[in-house]
Formats: sequence, structure tokens, C-alpha cells
Amino acid sequence: MKAELTTAVVVNSAPPPKKQSWWWLYLLLALPVAGAMAFSILRPITVLPRIGLSPGFTLRDQDGALVNNEAFRGQLTLYTFTYTQCDDDCPITPVTLAQLRQDVAAIAPEGLEVSLVTITLDPERDTPAALAAAANGLEAEYPAGIDWTWLTADNPAFIRSVVGNGFSLYYKAQAPAGADTADYQVRFDPRIVLVDGWGTLRAEYRVTQPDMEIIARDLRLLTEEAQNSEGTARLAYEAAHLFLCYPR
Repeated sequence: MKAELTTAVVVNSAPPPKKQSWWWLYLLLALPVAGAMAFSILRPITVLPRIGLSPGFTLRDQDGALVNNEAFRGQLTLYTFTYTQCDDDCPITPVTLAQLRQDVAAIAPEGLEVSLVTITLDPERDTPAALAAAANGLEAEYPAGIDWTWLTADNPAFIRSVVGNGFSLYYKAQAPAGADTADYQVRFDPRIVLVDGWGTLRAEYRVTQPDMEIIARDLRLLTEEAQNSEGTARLAYEAAHLFLCYPR
């Protein structure tokens, strides 16, 4: 008898491998995006924009001493622009700035150091002596307030460079019709610039009479940012800058 050959068929009874699920990976990828969108929409932190660096300069103050921009580091500074012979038709008169000086002192957060700096747009007539006379007269009429420094230069072209290139403010001298050419007026647009303690431009007010509520808000925002500029809180503020969480 011939031996019968049999073929055994082995059937694998094990279940097929399950299809791997990647939903958790998609979730992990979506969380940062959702968080960024929520941060941008809810705006838990509001910051002022970083417009650019304030210019470097060395100018003369009303006492004739040389002053450079580093003298105002570590504090908030309001840069303003006018000239001592600016009359009532002028966009921002010295009297307006004297009143601003008092108002800022009244609204500034306690312990905050804020300075007012005025760069003359008429350095040929605004010598240190002329600035000192104007400053003393305004101090007598409008006493108290934040520190106020007037600045001029021996070279008028240097003032034009600092103001134009550094603060984007342009001006020109123009004599009224029929007047002596020496009796000129300086034409310019109103501008007040807020610079933080790191020397960065943070706000511009292009108005003759600034809204003190807005300035008070901006001083508060910069104070809070400076107080939270270290540690993990700093990351939240950097995120606020990244997502443009600016005041509306």
C-alpha cells in the first residue's frame, strides 16, 4: 500500500493587527495653535508696540551742560518738540507743555520716574540762556511736575538730523508775509513720543492736546511690563508682542 501524502494547511487564527490611531498626535499639534488663537482673541495681556529705537544724541540743556540720550535710560521719557518763541498759532506751545508736565505728575503711577524732554526746533535763537529764561518763567507760572529738560545744539543741522531721522518729525522756518526774515516761525506737526527705559519708542501722540486718559493708560502698561520683565511672566509678555495684543 502506498503511503498517502497529506498536506497540512496551517491557518493562522491570530487576529489582524489593529490600525494604529494617531488622533493623540493631531491633538498635540492642535493645542499650541488653539492656544495661540485664544491668546490673540482673548488678549489676557495688553502691551504697547515696540515702534523702534530712540535716536542717540548729545545736546546741550538749559544750563549749557552736555546731555546724551543715555541720561534718560531706566525711566519713561516723553519727548516733545517746540521752541521758546512759539506763539498761539503754534501746534504745541511751551505753555501747553508746562500744563502737560503738571498733568503727567498727577496721573503717573506712584513711584514711577517719568521725565519730560523738549528738543527745540529753533536752535539758532534758542541758546541755553534763552532756554533757561523760558524754563524759569514757566516754572514760576506752572510750579511742580515731573523733571523737565530743554535741549538745543550748537549746530542746527544736528537738531534736524536727530528730530527727523530719530523721531520722524520734519519742520521748516518760514517768515510771515511782509515780516523781517529774522522774525520767522517754525512750521511743524504736533508730536509727543513716549520712550521706555530701554530706549525704545512705544507710543506717539500726534495731537496738540494729548488725551491724558490715554497717556495714563500707556504709563500703566509700560510700568506693568517693566515689573514683569523677568522670569516666566516675561514669556507671556513676549507672546503678547508676538500676537500684537495692542490697545484698541
